[in-house]
Amino acid sequence: LLGGAVCLGKRNNCETRTAPYIEGRAYVGVSATLPEDNFFLAMVSELTVGGIIDLVSDYVPGLNTAVSIPAKLAQSGIYPFATDYKTRCAGLLGAYRNETTLDPDCFAFMSFSPVREQVIKFRDGDVRVPAGVAL
Repeated sequence: LLGGAVCLGKRNNCETRTAPYIEGRAYVGVSATLPEDNFFLAMVSELTVGGIIDLVSDYVPGLNTAVSIPAKLAQSGIYPFATDYKTRCAGLLGAYRNETTLDPDCFAFMSFSPVREQVIKFRDGDVRVPAGVAL
């Protein structure tokens, strides 16, 4: 297993999953002896042009989304699958279905596991990779 998670933003925003922040995760499992254990998973939280500018504006004074770019462009980006993700996935454990399983619907994701579902166990919760190709 090779992978990791990164959060761009102020520490409090990342810990509480409040904007502006960008969370990304990527994992790869490769086995030469058990090919059914091979998989790939990439996940990202909401990623919009406006969100990136808001994130950068935390560190560059005077940069403002409303003044800098049109609203339609600011809203352009990649969104999680769940339409209610802003309320469902907010907060410290918001991205988790329960206390131990990360909710993939809180992220835009792409995964590939050719044979079976994979479960990656981590200290901060399990990540499930569905069988087949999933977007």
